Amino acid sequence: MKFSNLISMGRIIALLILVLGVIHDIATYTPLVQGGLSCLTPPNLRAMLYMSLVCGTSLILSGLIIYLQLKRIQEYPVVIDSTLLIGAFLALTGVFSVIYMFDNPFAWLALILNVLMFGIIYTISNHIKKQK
Repeated sequence: MKFSNLISMGRIIALLILVLGVIHDIATYTPLVQGGLSCLTPPNLRAMLYMSLVCGTSLILSGLIIYLQLKRIQEYPVVIDSTLLIGAFLALTGVFSVIYMFDNPFAWLALILNVLMFGIIYTISNHIKKQK
């Protein structure tokens, strides 16, 4: 696959990860509206809300950072290590999402997008390091 196609595909997947994070943050409040969290004590409810919002926000920020870094990764190859680190973080969160939420289709979507993102970043990283 051509390098420019890898970059384009990576940027599209990064945007999809960002959108998944937005959906996750919005969906955090769905159980509240439906009253499905009334069994939680107020401190536990706040902790659950915090963790859920941080999870969605980490997807938003990771997707945004990767999207921006992939745009200029050939000009500034120094960012490849940080991009690879974010990709590894995403892959790990994708795996854990399926482990902890096996029946959730969004967990599987997160796994697919995040592992695919890591694979693309890893391939880009190898391509850039071979050029040096």
